[in-house]
Amino acid sequence: MKNNLCDVIILAAGASKRYSKNNLKQLVKINGKNLINISIDYFLREKQVQNIYIVVSKKLDVNHIKQKSRLIIINGGSTRTKSVYKALSYINKDTIKTKNIIIHDCARPCVDISDIKKLIKCSNGLKTGVGLGYPLTNALKILNKELTVIDNIKRNNMFLSFTPQIFNFLKLFDSYKKVIKNKTEVDDELEAMHINSYKVKIMISSPRNIKLTYKEDLKVLSDLIPK
Repeated sequence: MKNNLCDVIILAAGASKRYSKNNLKQLVKINGKNLINISIDYFLREKQVQNIYIVVSKKLDVNHIKQKSRLIIINGGSTRTKSVYKALSYINKDTIKTKNIIIHDCARPCVDISDIKKLIKCSNGLKTGVGLGYPLTNALKILNKELTVIDNIKRNNMFLSFTPQIFNFLKLFDSYKKVIKNKTEVDDELEAMHINSYKVKIMISSPRNIKLTYKEDLKVLSDLIPK
């Protein structure tokens, strides 16, 4: 049985405030290629992927994004939640909507290709959603403003949640309509689906799926991505 076709949304509209006050991390190059194009290449090679929607901010020069017939650029919103909703709304206007949608943060340039393939295989009979993740193995602390430990959190059944994540398009869009209506901000699509009572799962993936948040992360990612 062939996998169902799906579309991809790559989120690249963030302000990168934790990375730099002046430079957008989306355009940071690792081994000669910027983060957006690294993410695009992951999905261009997959036959089950139809269209790839790149969500950008007005500050981002789209000339840095490779031009392919399957790529569509969308202006994002002021928050991640609003950017996802704008992209889903854009896709929903298509008379032939995709059945399943993959969401990926371009700030995660170190995705294992085998994890993407396993995620796409979920498109057959997908009822809600599946995201990549990994068990939390470090001790987890709550600190005050002075970086003093004020509480400890047990890590039993605690997982880190990564992107990409794959969802039934209509159910994710329905979840985001409610999220926007209630003026709720969510960290990812698993959360949006969960708060709207959809049962979603984590697929254990490579722990190398690190997010570029601070400048210190760049060296680690550069060592992980093949030259």
